[in-house]
Amino acid sequence: MRPLPQPSADPADQPLGGIGRLLLCRLAHAQAQGRVPSVAGCALIDGRTAWTGVRGHARGVPPTLDTQYRIGSLTKSFTAVLVMRLRDRGELRTDEPLETYLPGTVAGDRTVRQLLAHTAGLAAMTPGCDWPYSGPGPAHPLPSAAGVLCRAGERFQYSNIGYALLGAVVERVRQEPWEDVLAREVLAPLGLRGTGTVPGPGAVQGWSVHPWAPVLVAEEVGDARAMAAAGALWSTPADLARWAEFLLGDGAGVLHADTLAEMAEPTRLSGRDDEPGAGFGLGLQVVRHQGRTLVGHPGGIPGHLATVWVDRGRGTGAVVVGNASTGLSPSRALELLDIVGEQTQPLPREWVPQDLPRELLELTGYWYQGPRPHSVQLEPDGGLLLRPVSTRTKPSRFRAPASRFGRTPRGGLAGVDGAYAGEELRVCRGPDGRPVALELAGARFTRDPGPAPAEVPPPSGTAAG
Repeated sequence: MRPLPQPSADPADQPLGGIGRLLLCRLAHAQAQGRVPSVAGCALIDGRTAWTGVRGHARGVPPTLDTQYRIGSLTKSFTAVLVMRLRDRGELRTDEPLETYLPGTVAGDRTVRQLLAHTAGLAAMTPGCDWPYSGPGPAHPLPSAAGVLCRAGERFQYSNIGYALLGAVVERVRQEPWEDVLAREVLAPLGLRGTGTVPGPGAVQGWSVHPWAPVLVAEEVGDARAMAAAGALWSTPADLARWAEFLLGDGAGVLHADTLAEMAEPTRLSGRDDEPGAGFGLGLQVVRHQGRTLVGHPGGIPGHLATVWVDRGRGTGAVVVGNASTGLSPSRALELLDIVGEQTQPLPREWVPQDLPRELLELTGYWYQGPRPHSVQLEPDGGLLLRPVSTRTKPSRFRAPASRFGRTPRGGLAGVDGAYAGEELRVCRGPDGRPVALELAGARFTRDPGPAPAEVPPPSGTAAG
């Protein structure tokens, strides 16, 4: 495993110089404002861990990159990767119903893919079970029909039960415990030696902070039992940084790049983009943040919080972990990622003038649909943007894949997005060949905003000059 930059508490001795100092400052604010006994953070640039930092104390000393924290529901991403690895090896199929692998469950008609995407319509937890907040987890993940809330694919419904069932599928396919298969197929190839279901000597106590006083209350989490695949892993800042590198594409042979991209594609429900499920792929949350698409997963379990976010487009990422029940929201990792993103954003391509045909240049400028002004602008590739001037309506682009300059067979321009996607923009030319009108979806655009306004009579009682 590649050595990671070691954390330093000295702001003047930070990896990445000024960026590192800013990252440490942000991590320090997270620890102090959130009242978290210890926190650790990592930032990734160009797909590699470039900065690490720690604050607070764990077992009386500052945490290290090898300090173990529980990562709660971040475990689900590990389970999903394992399931997809078995799928790629031909050991299971994600479009098969659960009945194929676990006969006799009340959710047998739900597919493995629906379980991965939280669209199987299952409850968050087995009814009557309050794990991990009290007592051990259930012996079986879905004992009755009470755990089925709606039809499969009807809506997004985050479900610990679904991932418990996925763990059971792995055990049935391999005939051995889920955690053993995970260790051999995922953790070992990635070099994640500090990750597993059993805490080692470097594990920290989880705490809850008294709401009205700076006092700690110990949190204990019992045996996860059937819920292990949904949230029972321990891990270290170093291992989670390596996990973020994996999500950015350093697969070490665990998953094909196309499979990882498939997992990062948000699920669509009923063709609608406004469904909550549109923000969840296969074991990975997918969020839009400041114009960027991020993937990862937060995790919370009594006494511990953890988050991993990566920007696969830019090759950046962030990890934050701490040992408190509250005070360390997933937005803290976003703050680190924002700092890295601002300091490492790629340079835009240099602008260069284009040699575009005169017949297209003649279309630029203002056009009027009645009195309503629109502007026409050309893009570098010859595409045309039609935009209403007086509203914030998204512009429509016109071009056609078959031609560089987007002509349709009849000499028009094909709409590719916006309000006029699929429509044809026809150019009407005068005897001299110059464009005099544009016709689009039954509307006519001309260069003239309309007849001159009528003379307005003076107010009553005023001389007319």
